[in-house]
Amino acid sequence: KRAGVCGQTGGYHPHGLPFDNAVVSGSATVTTGIGSVAGNPTFSGHTMTVELTGIADVQRIGVTLHGVTDNFAQVLPDTTVSMNMLIGDTNGNKTVNASDVAQTKAQSGATVTAANFREDINANGSITASDVAQVKANAGHTVP
Repeated sequence: KRAGVCGQTGGYHPHGLPFDNAVVSGSATVTTGIGSVAGNPTFSGHTMTVELTGIADVQRIGVTLHGVTDNFAQVLPDTTVSMNMLIGDTNGNKTVNASDVAQTKAQSGATVTAANFREDINANGSITASDVAQVKANAGHTVP
């Protein structure tokens, strides 16, 4: 089995955790960092989706998966997946800087896709000047 994390930073966001087999049950808790799990995870095929809320910016967060069971009744031992929370880090290099601003400006007005979703900072479904402004406001932030 394998787990990974994708998603936006801050606020209230779903994080999809992909597995090699179809998953049918399990739970999750935030074990490092500031934030919490909102409600029970949902399961669809090979993905366990965990809703996170109150996620603080500029941190590395750990979410521990408990009792994740696949369709063959195999149970994953408790496993922690980590992710960086850094609003405005659109290129994923752990620093918000001019390259993130330029990347977001270049996508302003574009339809949000799997290729540019990171530039939709406020996660409202469109990339606009407000997203560019948020990246600029966070310039200089970094996570180790």
